[in-house]
Amino acid sequence: MSNDAPRFVTGETVTLLTEIHAADRIHEIGSRARVLEDHGAVVVLHFHGAEAEIVTCPSDHVAPAMPARPRAARPAAAFRPATA
Repeated sequence: MSNDAPRFVTGETVTLLTEIHAADRIHEIGSRARVLEDHGAVVVLHFHGAEAEIVTCPSDHVAPAMPARPRAARPAAAFRPATA
């Protein structure tokens, strides 16, 4: 299998595995981005949040993002009458 085969689907959310230095910013490990294009060895990303930016990086620097886990419901606190 060739390294130039696309690995990501357009619109897929990915997570950075290494820091990406782009323009004046450094995107940290674990940053989430959306795939705009996959050219095989290179991926075009749009970062989420305040650091929103379009960046090109090697495809081996990103991995598919894991879906967010739902939080467990916290049990309600037992009612305790006030004692004076």
